[in-house]
Amino acid sequence: MKNIIKRILKEEVNKKYPKPTPKLDSIVYRWLDDYFDGVQIYKEESWKYYYFSFDFCKDGRFIADLRVIFDDKSSDWGPKDKRPTSERSVKDVYLLIYPIMVNELLSDIPVRRNYLMYLIEEWFEDTYLNKVQQMLDRNDLALEELDISSKNQGDICVPPITKDDDVTMEDMMDYIKQNTLFSYDDMEKYEEDEPGWAEKLYLKILRTKEQER
Repeated sequence: MKNIIKRILKEEVNKKYPKPTPKLDSIVYRWLDDYFDGVQIYKEESWKYYYFSFDFCKDGRFIADLRVIFDDKSSDWGPKDKRPTSERSVKDVYLLIYPIMVNELLSDIPVRRNYLMYLIEEWFEDTYLNKVQQMLDRNDLALEELDISSKNQGDICVPPITKDDDVTMEDMMDYIKQNTLFSYDDMEKYEEDEPGWAEKLYLKILRTKEQER
């Protein structure tokens, strides 16, 4: 009975999905071109020198998220690794996409899901990875992993926010104090260790609040 069931399932799958061909690949690539047409890419340095995220935003929502991680030799309780990004080796590059895109594509084109994931990886490397490399001034990136988010679609997308010229360090620290658990002593310590820390956190809080709004 198990063998009969396997044979029937194999026959049904072969009926439903055509074998991969250059024509099928081309159709998927054109679909992806249309889906990403007009996308805006926002670079964010999540951790100084070694962790970067690239948000792909279209029509007010994130449709993909690329993470680029470089090696880091900071110890848990010791000094930070202050090497610039240019002196670090690539540790991981992975792309996060959302079920809403995958399901829509599968409903439009009869293709096996696993093969579709492979095509998305190939298409992304050929289409967008070089743009990301230029934004990092690198030429050694390769997409290592493709993940599908547990969320059906991406969050509301807000472009990165810039600081007004009249905002002082004191203003930023007061705002951070009101919206986080950091003390003024904590902030002074982090700012001394990593100049620009306060402004980066201040702008991140502003962007998060705008997304919530």
